[in-house]
Amino acid sequence: MNANVSIWEKPGSLAARIWETGSAGFPIYDMHGHMGTHYAIYFKRCEAPEMAAHLRRAGVAKLVFSHHHALWGTMRNAEVVETCRQYPDLLRMYVAINPHFPDHIREDLAAFKSWAPYAVGLKMLSSYHEVKVTDPAYEYALKFADEHHLPVLNHTWGHNRFCGGELMLELAQRYPNATFLMGHAIYSDWDMAVRIIRETANSYLELTAIPGERGVIEGLVEAVGSERLLFGTDLPWFDEFQAIGGVLSARITETDMFNILSRNAERLLAAGGAL
Repeated sequence: MNANVSIWEKPGSLAARIWETGSAGFPIYDMHGHMGTHYAIYFKRCEAPEMAAHLRRAGVAKLVFSHHHALWGTMRNAEVVETCRQYPDLLRMYVAINPHFPDHIREDLAAFKSWAPYAVGLKMLSSYHEVKVTDPAYEYALKFADEHHLPVLNHTWGHNRFCGGELMLELAQRYPNATFLMGHAIYSDWDMAVRIIRETANSYLELTAIPGERGVIEGLVEAVGSERLLFGTDLPWFDEFQAIGGVLSARITETDMFNILSRNAERLLAAGGAL
């Protein structure tokens, strides 16, 4: 095979199959999405009907999302569950945790089990709420996640004083029974991302925004393997097709692509009864 031939043109390759048929031949799971309007940007598709149609076109079997308005405290998570019930085959949710509304946290977690199979885990957005992930304001939610072996998706960013790598490492070690999904994979602090995977057994790197960065996926796979990397898009902030294309264009094996796009997330969702 000519080394200059595009990955999309190699007969029989995963990329070529998706390009030609629109299907990977396996379910794709997006583990980092949102829904609803946002004050800072215009979204073409940010409500459930338009998002669902887009996900199906892209071959995404499940989107796990948190609602923007629930994260800001202007909507309750119970309302988000009702949206999921309208698309039971497609939508799962993270319960939004806003440390400025402690009563909401306690009420929502008391209802968590009743929201099965739609409620998958918790979502923390520490840098936007300007409360460190290690702050006592999160303790009740994190103890709940630890007790019930839940995934917790954190927005993370390199050297951020609210959700940087050192803080996330401390959190993962403090709550060993919870599973921490490092949203954006400690973006830009790749050495710290690698360290967290090597030093903990309960952490995953979620790849939102990374498929547009040349060589980062390859570097992470080389350093820690693909078994603890997760596909995510931040939909509607980023696009499914762009993110899937970024994974397929990475110089990694098709087994690695399968792990990232499907197998790893399927294992986590199955463990929580959310498939």
